[in-house]
Amino acid sequence: MRRARHVVSGLGILSALTLCFAEGVSGQLGSLQGRVRDSQSATVEGALVLIRRGQGSPPIRVSVTDDLGFYRIDELPLDPLFVEVSRFGFGSYTAQIRLEDGELRTLDVELPIEVIEVEGLRVETSRRAEEVSFEIEAGLTVRTIDAEELRTLPGFIEADPLRAAEVLPGVITTNDFSAAFNVRGGSADQNLILLDGLPLFNPAHLGGLVSVFNSDMVKRASLQSGGFPAEYGGRVSSVLEVESDPGSGRFETDASLSLLTGRITAGGGLSEGAKERLGLLDAKWRVGGRRSYFDILFAPFFDVPYRLGDLQAVFEGWTQSGDRLSFTAYSGGDVLDLTSIDSEDFPLRIDWDWGNDLVGGRWTHLRPGGGVVDVRLGYSRFNTGLAFPDFQDTDFRSGISQATLAADWEHRPAAGVITKVGFEGRRLSYDNLVVSGGTEFAGGGGSGWGGSGFAQLQWRPGEWLLEGGVRLDGWSPRDWDSSREVSPRLAVKRFLGEGTVALKASVGRFTQFLHSIRDEELPLGLDVWVLTGPQAPHVVSNQAQAGVEVSPGNGWFLSTEGYVRDFEGVVTTNFADNPNDEFDDYVAGTGYSYGVDLFVRRSTEQATGWLSVGFLQARRTFPDFNTGRVPAPEVEYSPIFDRRWDIDFVLSRSLGDRTELGFRWNFGTGLPFTQPAASFPFLSPRVGTGFLEWDLEGEEIAEDDDPSPGGRRYGVLLNRRNGGRYPVRHRLDVSIRRRYDRGWGSFTPYLNVINAYNRKNVLFYFFEYDKSPPVRSGLSMFPLLPTIGLEVRFR
Repeated sequence: MRRARHVVSGLGILSALTLCFAEGVSGQLGSLQGRVRDSQSATVEGALVLIRRGQGSPPIRVSVTDDLGFYRIDELPLDPLFVEVSRFGFGSYTAQIRLEDGELRTLDVELPIEVIEVEGLRVETSRRAEEVSFEIEAGLTVRTIDAEELRTLPGFIEADPLRAAEVLPGVITTNDFSAAFNVRGGSADQNLILLDGLPLFNPAHLGGLVSVFNSDMVKRASLQSGGFPAEYGGRVSSVLEVESDPGSGRFETDASLSLLTGRITAGGGLSEGAKERLGLLDAKWRVGGRRSYFDILFAPFFDVPYRLGDLQAVFEGWTQSGDRLSFTAYSGGDVLDLTSIDSEDFPLRIDWDWGNDLVGGRWTHLRPGGGVVDVRLGYSRFNTGLAFPDFQDTDFRSGISQATLAADWEHRPAAGVITKVGFEGRRLSYDNLVVSGGTEFAGGGGSGWGGSGFAQLQWRPGEWLLEGGVRLDGWSPRDWDSSREVSPRLAVKRFLGEGTVALKASVGRFTQFLHSIRDEELPLGLDVWVLTGPQAPHVVSNQAQAGVEVSPGNGWFLSTEGYVRDFEGVVTTNFADNPNDEFDDYVAGTGYSYGVDLFVRRSTEQATGWLSVGFLQARRTFPDFNTGRVPAPEVEYSPIFDRRWDIDFVLSRSLGDRTELGFRWNFGTGLPFTQPAASFPFLSPRVGTGFLEWDLEGEEIAEDDDPSPGGRRYGVLLNRRNGGRYPVRHRLDVSIRRRYDRGWGSFTPYLNVINAYNRKNVLFYFFEYDKSPPVRSGLSMFPLLPTIGLEVRFR
């Protein structure tokens, strides 16, 4: 283990030194950059920028504007060139340029807005996120799902970014009832889930059944499953970034009704007078709210004790100097109130609530000469509380919060090495408590300061793309020793042929300073977080991956990768803890995983589909303190998310008449569980005779000394932990949507069918040992489950 870390560290340092010496290298080439806006000064994302040697000739360079409307094209020849910029819904732009040796030319473009009336036409850009990442990322493995794909992807009740992550390669879900997911052998708490750059700790409603993300407010969701450069940290397994949609700036209202919730969103822009007073060229905003409605609908007949709701807002503005200001806010929660139920009919009254809150702002500044400064400030928290009104001495609560200040600076010279540096400061605190009858059964709390700094460099000499960097993470908990970890990263990509094929490899080290203690084998539940300190160590993971990517154009993209990971510092609950020792609630262990992922995608004007295939082997090792032996023996087992094979086939097709079909078929080999080996009766001496008799549970021994079978108590002898496997699971989900246009807007009814052929996938096994022979029965996951909904858009 130490040797692997030294190798990774050495490679990262060597990479950094090599790229630093390469800073001054330049060739007889130039670069072009700029920003694309519309006639109302709003940035245009997804505009296609083509460089040609002559009008009508094939393009020699291609770029697509990002969410800032920014583009950049390097390694341009010094000949006369034609620049063409276009975007559906806008007029085109053409200009002729000629660059000097080593010049970085800035060319800002304004596209006129052109309203185009079309009948049942679906238009997609010819270059998707995977194709852009293919050219600019050395080692990062990222998959993106935009808002349109999210809506057509079959889902449970309504579109959900967390559920959408299930269909991506390397992602495992353990059951139908939870939106939590595992990536490449990592635990669910090792996934960093961000809303506009700020973390959400428990982004789920209904105990995990649906996520907190309102699909009407989502612009895109991107999952980074491996090969992160040094700028990414905080978790060791994956990063799921969900980006809010600020809208077009024109006033729009959307309303949706599913079987679970009603949703409404409204968006627009500021008046010219308001923008002038604020010093803004452009400003747009969007607000969305969602609430379950069963408690309101059935109120005249009976009480529904559960409700969920959330509210989200986003604002984006552009200053006169070209800076972007954005703000995000979210607040949502669930309430389960059983306090009004008659205690005679319901003996246990419960008042349980949980929810998330988030607020943050961002300033992005494009520097003259090529560079971006990005500053982020935000606060996020999760809290849950459980009260029993009839038992005032019982209390359960859990909460975690994080305040964040971060800044990045990226420098893009005309030639040579692209550099990026940044820092992040964090203040975290948590508080957990379980008290009943004056006894504290579990708990703990604390706070601390965390800090991170990184430096990374990217260099593209010819057909090579090299990326090296280093990240320093530190954590200082209150009243405990500080921790520091250096995490080097190195990635390399080699383009072959005409640049349509690339070989890639990356190695890196990743660190995490918090854990969730939730039992991942339970289908529903809430995360209970603890920070690194006296109760739990921090997690360190060394990772390596290598693969091949192919981007031949015409909508095709293919990627296959093999990976290996180790994990040190993972924790689980200590069932042999000493009640008098407040620091032994958890047990630290190690783990590893390896596997292969395959991803094939094809996008056309009428259809988008992909196939993802994953193979995984994951293991965890913990000391077993239940034996009472010193030192405690170690137990190695397969965790619940150790699925050998996982296959997803997804297809979204437009029928050309405003009707869209979506299909998702999933196949997965069985997950591990602990099998019983044998059952045996509990026997105890009978008073008076001394003979061993059945140990009965709450029943008197009959006169004839023949106890009823229902009263006998049985013990179970278990096989090795998670040594058995459930049967394979597979499921077909289907969705159909049809849009109807009217003068005032449009409405879209939709149908989702989960488990279309009613496959009975096993969730749990139950065993009845009082029968001879013992009987095994299973509890299945989702049955055939159709749901309907309606979306309405006003314009």
